[in-house]
Amino acid sequence: MTPRKKEYDRLEGTYQIIRVKKLEKIAYVSQGIAITVIFFLFLHLTGAKLKPLYIPIFFPLLVTFFWLLALSIESFIFRLMEIKHRKSESAKFLMTHRSMKRAYGVIVLAVIVIFITAAPFVHQQVETRASPSGEITFTGEETVYFTSKGRFDFLFINDITVELIHTITPETTKVEVLIISVEDYLKNNTQMRLNRETGDPTDATVNDSFVFQMPRLRFEEHYIVLRSEQEVTVRYHIDCYVAMERVYPFTTLAIAFMTSYSVWVYVLYPIKKRYSSEGICIYR
Repeated sequence: MTPRKKEYDRLEGTYQIIRVKKLEKIAYVSQGIAITVIFFLFLHLTGAKLKPLYIPIFFPLLVTFFWLLALSIESFIFRLMEIKHRKSESAKFLMTHRSMKRAYGVIVLAVIVIFITAAPFVHQQVETRASPSGEITFTGEETVYFTSKGRFDFLFINDITVELIHTITPETTKVEVLIISVEDYLKNNTQMRLNRETGDPTDATVNDSFVFQMPRLRFEEHYIVLRSEQEVTVRYHIDCYVAMERVYPFTTLAIAFMTSYSVWVYVLYPIKKRYSSEGICIYR
C-alpha cells in the first residue's frame, strides 16, 4: 500500500468516526430530551402532586427503562461502527476493553436489581417497615392518619385492624371505628365512610377486633376515626403489601438488560482477543 493510500484510508476512517459520533450525539440528545418529557408527562397524567406528596413513578419508570434498553442496543451498534472505522489496532483494543468493562458493571447492577425485586424476604422487609402500627389511649375521639396507597405507587393496603386492649368495663365498652377520607371528615360527611356497607365492621370490643379489608383506591388521605365514651387503649395496625404486578416488570427488564449486555460481551470478546497484542503493548 502506498503512503498516499494509507493517508487516504486514515482520513477516510477519521471522517467516518466523526460521522458516527455526530449521529450518536444527535440520537442520544434527542432521545434523552424525549425520555425526560415523557417521564414528567406520565407523572402529570397519573396524578403526581407535592401536597400531599404523591409521585406515582411505576409507569414513568417502566417507560424510561424500556427506552434505556433500546438506547443500549443503539449504543452497541454505534460502538461496533466506531470500532470498524478505527484504523489503529490499539484504539480498537481500548474501545472493546472499556466497553466490556462497562458491560460487566451493567450486568452486576442487573443481577442486584433481579435479587431485590424477586427475593420474597426483601418484599417482606419492605412490607413490615411500611405497615404502620401503634397504641393510643384516649377518651372521646381520636384519629389516625394514613394514605390509601404508597406515595410511589408500589404499596397498597391489605387490611386495617383495631383491637381494644384495655378498658375499665370490658363487658360493655366498645370503640366505634370509621374509615373515612380526610376531606369527608373535615366536612363532617360521616355517611361517606368506607366501612358503610352491610356486613362491614363498625366497632371493636375486647372479644372482637375491628378488621376491615381495604379496597384499592386512588391516592387519597384518610383517617381511622376512633370514638369511645370511656377511656380506652386501642392497638391499630395497617397491613401494607407490595403489589407484585408493579415489581416483576422491573425484574423482567433487569433480565433483558443482563441478557443483552452478556451478548454484547460475547460479541466483543473475539474482537478484544484479536487485538490483544496491541493491548499488551499499551499496558506495559
